[in-house]
Amino acid sequence: MLNFQPLSLGLKSLADSYTFKYGEESCQHSFVSSWCLRHKYGDSFCEHEGFLYTLRANLCNDSERVYLFPLGPRYDTDALRCAIQNVIDDAHSHNCRVKFQTVTESAKDIITELFPGQFEVHYSRDLAEYIYDVNSQVTLSGKHLQWRRRDFNRFCREYAGRFETLKISPGHIEGIRECQQKWREEKFLTLNGITPALETLLRDENKGVQCALDDFFELGMSGVVILIDGEISAYMYGFPLNSECFDARSGKGDIDVPRISGALKREFARVCCEGYKYVNFEEDLGIPGLREMKVEYYPVRMIEKFILTEI
Repeated sequence: MLNFQPLSLGLKSLADSYTFKYGEESCQHSFVSSWCLRHKYGDSFCEHEGFLYTLRANLCNDSERVYLFPLGPRYDTDALRCAIQNVIDDAHSHNCRVKFQTVTESAKDIITELFPGQFEVHYSRDLAEYIYDVNSQVTLSGKHLQWRRRDFNRFCREYAGRFETLKISPGHIEGIRECQQKWREEKFLTLNGITPALETLLRDENKGVQCALDDFFELGMSGVVILIDGEISAYMYGFPLNSECFDARSGKGDIDVPRISGALKREFARVCCEGYKYVNFEEDLGIPGLREMKVEYYPVRMIEKFILTEI
């Protein structure tokens, strides 16, 4: 049976050593995601024979144990088979079936090839992650992004001399909390007939933001704020997923400021993603309007996600 350890900041370096190398640029396979959403997932880790295992304890029930795909080298088929079998054995020792969550396409193929007929596969479009080219997000060049370039230039003209972009420092943390709270209040006012599912998503997301801000610099994060007339009107922060891809963990802009969302994404890419080739703007989670917006920003690729449940 795998010996899972409760999540702690002291496990970050261990987790990063696996996620940077084997996480496939997925935000779900990151220590920061596990830490900031620990209230939702209850992740715990186990390192065993060259693989990192993640148990999503808060998603488990009497019949299923929920895991992420074990992270480790993929060149050794026997080691991979053993790692997946370890997960199966761990679940069975609790009289439960295995459920693998947020599985990438390549990991899904590994499981189904090594354990044919043992898992039911479900594609989850809501969990697909959007990967963009950093340079295109900064320069906004090309015909397909001309509307964004036009909007950004208009934002700069309208707020000339009134706005500035700064890298997040300790003195900005409380202002970001206030910006987040204002966004939440305005968002709930603009949503007609909010569903319980969407309300839960927004509540979990807000908890994640607060957790990130509590341990912002210990988690190795960086970000930007846009100030208008000296007040924080937008923020975005993230962290490196590996040497080539930076994750945009969370960002909000004042709903009353036109075109600030596009300006924020551009400034984040310019300031925080320098030296990186890609930026991951994460999932849309099926939130109304968010999918359309992410598609219109022209990702270079998607990280498709699957859920595999033991039959």
